[in-house]
Amino acid sequence: MTTINIGGVPEHFNLVWYLTLKAGAYKKEGINLRWKDYYGGTGQMCNALRNKDIDIAVILTEGIVKDIIAGNPSKIVQVFVKSPLI
Repeated sequence: MTTINIGGVPEHFNLVWYLTLKAGAYKKEGINLRWKDYYGGTGQMCNALRNKDIDIAVILTEGIVKDIIAGNPSKIVQVFVKSPLI
């Protein structure tokens, strides 16, 4: 079984992660998905990605782009919202 650690803020748009984890949706695919709430938001998740505490983050695009420019080796693999945070 492959373990993947994912992080995000405890917000309504991450409800799908909680529901699918509770249903065991990933285990039948051989994935042990581990979720962690990051109350400190994007900055805290950028640090977690840099430190390899998590493998994936549901994160604000503006924040991770800034951190990638500053040397974070992470990559953006998908965009959920295309409008800027105003």
